[in-house]
This record gives sequence, structure tokens and C-alpha cells, in this order.
Amino acid sequence: MKTSNIPDLLPFDGIKTKKIDSNEHFKTVFISIQQGERLNTHVSPTDAFLYVLEGNANFNLAGEAFFLSPGDGMSFKAHVEHSVNALTDFKMLLFR
Repeated sequence: MKTSNIPDLLPFDGIKTKKIDSNEHFKTVFISIQQGERLNTHVSPTDAFLYVLEGNANFNLAGEAFFLSPGDGMSFKAHVEHSVNALTDFKMLLFR
């Protein structure tokens, strides 16, 4: 499956998600978070990796804050609490 111009798939309007692809082994989700919005604390049911496409955010993982900018990637284990605070309009891909 080919998907073109992924960053253009979602506008900056609150918090938006779009499934890009999935199968029995993994799921790819595109997430767009408008500046000032927060993806509240939650856990992932699987290990995950995120890749920043656009903007800046603080990614809070198990009580530790990480500043993210375009080109950054971060992996984390399943069932670890995390949240995202968008410092600017922010877009990322999540692989889990």
C-alpha cells in the first residue's frame, strides 16, 4: 500500500488521528495535534515507536520529559504511561 503526502492528510484542528496501515504484526497511525493541545496520559498495549514529522512537543514518558522536533524518533515499552504536549502544531507517525 502506498500513501502519499502523509503530513497533508490531517489538518491542525485539536487532536486528530488517522490509521495509515495495519496488519497482524503492526499498526501505523498518523497523529496531528494543534498547538497548545495535550494528548492526555495513557498507555499503549504494545511496544511502540514514534517519528516526528512536523513541529515541537514535550513527550512525557514515565515522569520524564523529552523535547521532540522534526526528525526525532523515540521508542517505548507497552503499558508505560505517556502523554504529549504540543508546543507548536505537531505531527507524528506512531508505529506499534
